[in-house]
Amino acid sequence: MSSDGGIFDVLNTPVTAPGPALAVSTGLVAVLVSAATFALMLAGPARWRPLTRANALGTVFHEGGHALLSIATGGGVYRIEITSPDSGLTRTWSTSRLGRIPTMFAGYAMPPLAGLGAAALLHRGLAPAVLALTVLAMALVLLVTRDRFTFAVVAGIGLAAFATLKWGPDWLQNTLAYLQAWLLLTSELGGVAALVANRVRGGSRGQADDAAGLAAASPLPPAVWIAGWVALIGWAIWTAAPMLWPGG
Repeated sequence: MSSDGGIFDVLNTPVTAPGPALAVSTGLVAVLVSAATFALMLAGPARWRPLTRANALGTVFHEGGHALLSIATGGGVYRIEITSPDSGLTRTWSTSRLGRIPTMFAGYAMPPLAGLGAAALLHRGLAPAVLALTVLAMALVLLVTRDRFTFAVVAGIGLAAFATLKWGPDWLQNTLAYLQAWLLLTSELGGVAALVANRVRGGSRGQADDAAGLAAASPLPPAVWIAGWVALIGWAIWTAAPMLWPGG
């Protein structure tokens, strides 16, 4: 990144396009992270835990989605907490029942939509823009961060993106931006699969997740909301994949 370039220059500065190997390898890493997250959510072996730490990016965007939609529908945010790389909590307030529904739905919707946006930028060679917007997103999340662990996670993601944007060569900017896009596109696959698996194993009663909250706030059962997330994630991946293929 040029030291004298403004933010708009950064957002519109393309870098050298990567080869197919980068697009494929970062995608495979993201799929492995999602699979490891699903295995760990189902009380899998602890050896999966190091790999799932990369899912912290999706978790931050998940909680950020709740926060963004709460504000957009006239409510507000008390705090965002990241309790582990694959789980978190957003404490919001809402002025109406109609506001609570999109706020709860936005959690699983935000990462794949953000990943699709990143893919659209990368299709134009704008890896610096992906990194710059990541820095901005993390700075906004820090405004509603109150505990040290969440601060460390969010600040760590933001600093990694900033350092790569400021000093990283083109290949490193592409690597981090492509990995981020794929992680966001696939991060909720494990989470949604866990929603289904938990209900298959233990039924819908006693569940305290976003699908259960949406069912309580609306006439639709959890299965409908889960199906909606699956459809959205599938559409986002289907649309983004050709854009992430160099020359696609």
